[in-house]
Amino acid sequence: MGYEQGELKTMQSGKEIDLSTTLPAMIDFRDALRQSKTGFIQGVETIFTDNQKKLNQVRGLSLLISAQETLITLSRSQIQFRSYQKWNKKNKHAKKEEQEQFLEEEKKVVLMNYDYNKLLYWNNFLSTCRKNILTAEKTKRIDDDFLVTENLNGEDIFRLTDNFWEMLGDLQESYAEIHLLMLVNKVISSGVEEDEELTYKEQEQLFIERTRDA
Repeated sequence: MGYEQGELKTMQSGKEIDLSTTLPAMIDFRDALRQSKTGFIQGVETIFTDNQKKLNQVRGLSLLISAQETLITLSRSQIQFRSYQKWNKKNKHAKKEEQEQFLEEEKKVVLMNYDYNKLLYWNNFLSTCRKNILTAEKTKRIDDDFLVTENLNGEDIFRLTDNFWEMLGDLQESYAEIHLLMLVNKVISSGVEEDEELTYKEQEQLFIERTRDA
């Protein structure tokens, strides 16, 4: 598309960044969530057995973690910058000994004043989830497992444990919290404006529809 001489083109850079960086990670999360819930893998036409579906569901947990870690990596510098600005505004006139600590490592996440620290909390939470998965794979105990085998009429049947469903619920909750931090700190845009380019509308609508169907 050409532009007349002197015509001013307003670039909506934030939304272009959404499309090239954060949106793919959100789509990865959506696909991983569908895999964790159903055992089906996006783009794979294979007809899976019930046992294979359950294996896919457990593997989906690691994909959910990876997608959220990507979102945190993409958001971290901007959220840190905005949080430090907030801290500096509150503390720049205070004496050094009266200034509050920027890092709130000892606080519960609900009591934290700065979004950067909340982001670090969820990053640590995801690391703990990954460690729990690795521990379950390494140990012979079954109480920490996400998948157990039962023999039914001479056939091995896989069963998802409460650990699996609890982690799946926790990872959905962590995504919601990370997504909120991204919205509040303008890492991603909160809605569609009327004058946006059609390609953005189409891609966002497609993302919404696919998420609804997951």
